[in-house]
Amino acid sequence: MERAPKTQEVMGWKVAASLFFIATGAGSYLVGFLSGLIDPAGSMMLSKLAVILGAPFVLVGGCLLLCDMGQKSKFYHMISRPGSSWMSRGAFFVILFLVFNLIHLFTGIWPTTTLLTHPAVYLMIGIIASILAVLTLVYTGFLLGAVKAIPFWSSSFLPWLFLLSGLSTGAMATSLAFSIYKFSGGDGPVQHLTYLTRFNFFVIILEAIVLGSYLGVMRSRAAGSVKMLTRGKLARAFWGGVVFAALIVPFVIEALKAFIPPGPALLLALALPGGIIGLIGGYMLRHVVVYGGTRIPLNVQGQRVAPPPEKYETKVIDSDYQSFQKA
Repeated sequence: MERAPKTQEVMGWKVAASLFFIATGAGSYLVGFLSGLIDPAGSMMLSKLAVILGAPFVLVGGCLLLCDMGQKSKFYHMISRPGSSWMSRGAFFVILFLVFNLIHLFTGIWPTTTLLTHPAVYLMIGIIASILAVLTLVYTGFLLGAVKAIPFWSSSFLPWLFLLSGLSTGAMATSLAFSIYKFSGGDGPVQHLTYLTRFNFFVIILEAIVLGSYLGVMRSRAAGSVKMLTRGKLARAFWGGVVFAALIVPFVIEALKAFIPPGPALLLALALPGGIIGLIGGYMLRHVVVYGGTRIPLNVQGQRVAPPPEKYETKVIDSDYQSFQKA
């Protein structure tokens, strides 16, 4: 009888939520900085809101990850192995991104705008923060890929998928925040929301292509995980939360906003449901990737081996992530 794949139990909803918040924060900053760089005057408010969203989202994600590891009092252990651990590298990326994001926020937006009087310094800080934001987006894919016992996570497509999804959720979070700001009486030209919409439209197309390629490759490498997503216990979360909420609904709404330009009020109104549904879909993508991971046995050298008969217990060696959870 064929053995049912054993679902991993090391990472749960806190990790999925952490990956979502960190990606959305980094994506928001990238959207904000690039918008301000392309059109400093016209997109000023949109850019400010996006930059403001970055740090709080990343902080929430970082706190969730610390809580999940159970190592709140041993932060040093998490950052002590950058040469061998993606957890440590990611911690450095996140911390440095937060530092530069906060410098941008507190010296270029509020309570002072001194940074704007030094364009070269402003550009340098923005470029460094943007590079760190990209590294923050992709490192989560490498972090999961370090778990050798879970083939569903071992794919070069995963960092690209998380990068594109983070850009998309960052754009939708910015659109949602800008719409709320405008409906509450704030100033700022609405037409710049159209430019952001067109950007996100093409990002969603790329995200769908990468997701399809990822699952296509995983059909042979991690058939149990793909089956769990498409026909198993995660099918509703995948088809409803990822395909429908993260891809189809945002794609249709962004297409309407970008290529059949509605009036300003309708444009803002469409951004509200599109942003909310899209953000839910962004979380669900990480939810199914995390919960879809199924274990295979490893030997003491960390190499994959054929599973033993079902009557024997199988010892599975997890990644160094689990070592961070032990007190």
